Parts: sequence; C-alpha cells; structure tokens
Amino acid sequence: MESSDSGKWKEACDSEFDSLQRNDTWEIVPLPKGRKAIGCRWVFRVKENQDGEVERFKARLVAKGFSQKFGVDYEETFAPVAKFTSIRVVLSMAAKYGLMLHQMDVKTAFLNGSLNEDIYMDQPDGYLDAAQPDYVCKLKRSLYGLKQSPRMWNQTIDGFMIKMGFKKCESDHCIYIKRDDQDMILVVLYVDDLILASSNNELFKSTKMALSKRFEMTDIGELDYFLGMEIKNDRKTGMVTVQQTKFLKSILIKFDMHDSKPVKTPQDPGLKLVKNMCE
Repeated sequence: MESSDSGKWKEACDSEFDSLQRNDTWEIVPLPKGRKAIGCRWVFRVKENQDGEVERFKARLVAKGFSQKFGVDYEETFAPVAKFTSIRVVLSMAAKYGLMLHQMDVKTAFLNGSLNEDIYMDQPDGYLDAAQPDYVCKLKRSLYGLKQSPRMWNQTIDGFMIKMGFKKCESDHCIYIKRDDQDMILVVLYVDDLILASSNNELFKSTKMALSKRFEMTDIGELDYFLGMEIKNDRKTGMVTVQQTKFLKSILIKFDMHDSKPVKTPQDPGLKLVKNMCE
C-alpha cells in the first residue's frame, strides 16, 4: 500500500482477517480435481459519522461471487430487507406511543450463515498460508460477496428471532414484534443493521442480551443515524424528526453546487397561476 493512511488500512485488514479466523470461515485444502476456485479481493471504505467526520477505516474481504456457477456453487439467492415504508411506520409508532429507539449492528453478519454447497476460494492477498501457499480455502461460512450469503444470513437471524418469541409482520418479514402483557418491542432488520423500539427498558435489555449472546453485536445506543437518515427521538414532545442533511450536502458537492444560494420556494417568486396551467 502506498497511501498515506497505509498503516490504518493494514490495521483494518488485520482486524478483518482475525475476525474471519475466529469465525472459522474456511479450512486450507488442496483444490479437488474438476473444481475451480473463485477469487477474492479486499474492499476498503472510510466510514463516516452523521457529521461527515472519519469514524474508522474498514477493510472487508469479499468473494468474487460473479464467477459462481448456478447449480454448482449456489441456487436460491433472495433475501428480504425492511421496506422504507415499514421503517417510517415504526418511527411513527415511536412518536405516537413514546417508544424508546435504539440501534444495534451485527459484526461480520454474513459469517453467521452456513453454506450448503462446497465452495473453494483462492487465499487472500497478503495472507497466504506459509506452509501451504498453493492450497485454497474451502469455505465453511457464507463470506461476503457470495451470491447466497444474504439469504443464508437472513435465514439464520430469522430463525433466532422466531426462537426468541418474536412474530414476523405479515406485510414485511423484516419487522418483528414481541408482546409482554401491555408492553411490546419491535425489531427492524435491514441486513446487519437493527432498530429496536420499545416502551419497556427490561425488554430492551433482555433482547439486546440475547442477540449479543448469539451474535457478535455492537450496541450503538439511542438511534440517531440509520441508512443515511439523521433521526432524533424526542419523547417529551412526542416527536420523531428525520432529515438527510449529510446526504443533501454530498449531492450538492457532487454537482458542484455547494456554494449556490438556496431559494425559499421551488417556484419563481411572483409567478401568477392561471386556470389553463392545470389543463
């Protein structure tokens, strides 16, 4: 790496590789005759907070799933995610019923899904096995980049949520609800990001504890930034506000309009509307 931040990127790669090793993602084996190993590559990303400041350097090892063959390396691939309409409904319920809103993140979520197929992958650049550099990785876990990985992860967490006593919303299978007498807790699942909404602190604690015991989780705390949306939950006033300041600024910068003067209305001032404009 020749980047001025090469040390940080190397640290991010080491962290990702250690996580893959801890999760027993593969075993080093000779490539069987008649089989072809798929490639892999490193993907780098600077993760920013809602203010646009650098939060951390993230490296992820992904399989080159585009080289997988249907019927050999994979079959079904569909995996649901929460609809934006459903997310807005949950936020509306939080405003109406004074629910607490928290957020959690599943670390290396896809590695929790097991594979039904035998998939072989080249060893990652920079991390060849010193004793067996010509061998390949036989995958045990659904690594990022594989076509079936989202589906296998969704099946894993869906089964766990049902086991915990949650029920899926009929109109959106990524919205889960659990009732406890007069209290309830809602969980929104968007791949590896979760929103938890509840009026009961004990339900929060027990649900978080169960999730953290089963998966490697990050408890982010109160919900304030989700899928590019800046969210503020004011339980005193019963208001949940959603805005996309960072996203809008990035669009203005992209099209070189960040120095443009804003207008108060989308119409030209002084425009007179006449009946034939509506025809």
